[in-house]
Amino acid sequence: MKNKMISFFFRPVPKLNFLILATNVIYIIASLLTICKNNQEFFFENAFQVVNLYFYAIVLLSFLLIRNTKFYFLISLVFVIDLPVSLKLNLQNLVGKYLHLTGAPWNPLVTYALLFCIFGVTVLLIFKYRALRYFQVYLLLFYIITFMIVLFKPLKINDPSIRVANHVSVVSKNYYFLLFDEYPNEQIIKSYNICGPRDYPSALLTKAGFENDRNVHSDFIGTERSTLTFLTGSFQSGYNVNKAIHAIYKNSFTGSPNYSFREFSLFDNRNRPNSEFSILYFKEFNNLLTRKIIPYAISLFNKRGMGRYTNWDWYNARALVWLDTISRTQKLQVVYIHFYTPHYYPLVWGQSLSDRIKNANGWMQKAVGVIDQHDPKAGVIIFSDHGLRIPAIPFQLWNRNILYYRNVRIDTALVNKNGLVDLIKSIKYQQ
Repeated sequence: MKNKMISFFFRPVPKLNFLILATNVIYIIASLLTICKNNQEFFFENAFQVVNLYFYAIVLLSFLLIRNTKFYFLISLVFVIDLPVSLKLNLQNLVGKYLHLTGAPWNPLVTYALLFCIFGVTVLLIFKYRALRYFQVYLLLFYIITFMIVLFKPLKINDPSIRVANHVSVVSKNYYFLLFDEYPNEQIIKSYNICGPRDYPSALLTKAGFENDRNVHSDFIGTERSTLTFLTGSFQSGYNVNKAIHAIYKNSFTGSPNYSFREFSLFDNRNRPNSEFSILYFKEFNNLLTRKIIPYAISLFNKRGMGRYTNWDWYNARALVWLDTISRTQKLQVVYIHFYTPHYYPLVWGQSLSDRIKNANGWMQKAVGVIDQHDPKAGVIIFSDHGLRIPAIPFQLWNRNILYYRNVRIDTALVNKNGLVDLIKSIKYQQ
């Protein structure tokens, strides 16, 4: 048995397999260089996340275990390099542009049909006409050229410095800022019949003693810019995701000896690594293994998912557990929690908007219940970073978000005039 295992691992490797491995390695190096040049500060976090570590191991093991050159080439072509994903995107754009098929289900169906046809022709040429060597030499040259292009591409400078205004030095009680990502204004919900009256946010929150500002708006329609602007109370000289990450730890509520600032966010150092965040905000590998297969496989055994299939209901549940703990704290504090709902993400694709609103309302009700139980006199502000961003709603209404508050005095005229940038400034913290 031992001799068989030794002979298995030490079988002669076909020469062409080394070219295939070289192509894979050059692709990986070019991608890592792109990741580094796009965001040098968070390069190591992104390059060595769990999904990518599995990817590196699979690339190495496939070379060691697969001796059949044709099979090894097809595995590398389909799963390792980024050609299939890039080809799909280009075909999808062409189908929409020239066949005028822009929506589901025809655009995806035609796109995948064309992909399978191209793959079928490739397999035919490899197995019947022995074109494998030509394909491989072409791919090797292609990724060498790609690497050279990336090598001479200038480094992107992401200035991490942020300007903090409206610093809150003293509070007389605890405050809880509960952000629900992409929750639309109630007038938008009504106008576009997103859900029934029983699921309107006012139906839940008015009974719990909350007031409502119907004319609030976000200053941006992107999460990183909106949360950065809200936390710092300031418009920045330049916007990048690094600033949003740093604003979690340096903002209008940090640095005061009178109270502590506590946070739970998809941008923070606990929840950001090994999550969907890397796909949303950083440059990444663009192949089937890292985008689909490895994250999905991990998600079968890990509720967090560690990648593209992050289960944000798991994240929201963890936020509630965390809230239950810190709401018992006797010392003064300002708490900020970013719930990732009703926003869509891969595990909930296919659900209706009404279902997503119900999901958000459920977490909203539970969060308020926890605060009522342990800290009923605290100020509570429930808001969203921006409104609902779907084609059915005009672009100019995508910034219509929500703002509900209880045990808080807010200058709503200031917020309505300037947006979320002045929400912190509009609150009277000593009362």
